[in-house]
Amino acid sequence: MRSQLTLRQQATCEVIRAADQTPTARPAGGESRLGLRGRFVVEHWRNGKRINEYHFSNGIVNEGKNKLLDAMFHGTTQISSWWLGLIDNSGYTALAATDTYDDIDQAGNGWDEFKNFTVSASTVNRAVWAEDAASGQSITNSTVAVFDITGSGTVKGLFLVGGIANCVLKGNHETGGTLWATALFGSGDVAVQNSDQLKVTYTVSA
Repeated sequence: MRSQLTLRQQATCEVIRAADQTPTARPAGGESRLGLRGRFVVEHWRNGKRINEYHFSNGIVNEGKNKLLDAMFHGTTQISSWWLGLIDNSGYTALAATDTYDDIDQAGNGWDEFKNFTVSASTVNRAVWAEDAASGQSITNSTVAVFDITGSGTVKGLFLVGGIANCVLKGNHETGGTLWATALFGSGDVAVQNSDQLKVTYTVSA
């Protein structure tokens, strides 16, 4: 059946170009996007067996982005040591780009830190993110960070902090620390038991 275009009808056409996948072909002065991406891989161990593995992306908060720009282009001190922490499901309301280090366990963030764990037998420390040198436009920790769970609860996600020596301490939120990123388990909350282990690898790619 033939269809006729009447005066009350409109025909539109939109042409969408595919993203340029070959940077070498980009004209001089063309736009290049950094596109930082962070990704967590978490292995959940119980009684010596891996019972699950989770892969999920993070959100880089505004405070982290500002620190990156200042350290790269404004001459501020770089952060040389980083630590991983766990987000508690209890009291959780939301993650936000405006979350800050100063507001960990405070009203300013919509989440608190999960503290029922030890790291290398320490009852007070967060887990070190021992990053290797960047390669292939990515940086990661080849040595996993291990959280030894000491009490049952529900873990909502993870976060990464640095900037001052006391960032190593669970619950610390002193001025001078920097919250880089937060992330939720993509497959839902994770219930943990005493003696469980969470083994964490974190990768940032550009």
